[in-house]
Amino acid sequence: MASKARVRQHRNPFAFRDPVAVPKWGEVFEDLERPMVVDVGSAHGDFLLALAEQQPQTNFVGLEIREAMVDLVRRKAERAGLSNVHLVLCNANFSWAELFPPASLRAVFVNFPDPWFKKRHHKRRVMTDAFIEQVADALEPGGQLHFVSDYADYALSVAEQMLAHPRFSNPAGGTTPAERDPDLPFTHREAWHLEQGDAIHRYRWVLSA
Repeated sequence: MASKARVRQHRNPFAFRDPVAVPKWGEVFEDLERPMVVDVGSAHGDFLLALAEQQPQTNFVGLEIREAMVDLVRRKAERAGLSNVHLVLCNANFSWAELFPPASLRAVFVNFPDPWFKKRHHKRRVMTDAFIEQVADALEPGGQLHFVSDYADYALSVAEQMLAHPRFSNPAGGTTPAERDPDLPFTHREAWHLEQGDAIHRYRWVLSA
């Protein structure tokens, strides 16, 4: 029996800055008039694919830095017959502006990003000030940025970053976490944490109109 390919849980974003193959969105999706939603770090694809199945009138893009995961989720999407899903192998921090024109996205999800615990590694975190600004540029007015983490300190630090951003507001107020949206599917990692009884920290910010 062939051995199962090992997929690294983490990948140093500074070690992956390959040029992205920018999709021709008009050829990727049947209807570009539909809203577009991005899942940053789509991993196993549980969340992305379930959301795409729930919302067939929305175009979904999964960004992932690990090639094996991209291939895995592409196969899953093909088997499920989901034509409203597209996977992109890229470093989101490095390639975002090339991928998404201004005001082109309805929502962005950043679910359980690597917290890079050591202080000297914090520069590897996805939620940098520069990335948040690029997300703001890509969202349409009223668009939403969702963030979920199981690491309280990281979640609070991101909430404080967002509180200082003039273009985003938190409907819950200040750095108050959001309630879980029952209409959203679970990510692979969220389901695992819930089984363990772990605390999960959720936030939602809205771009000013």
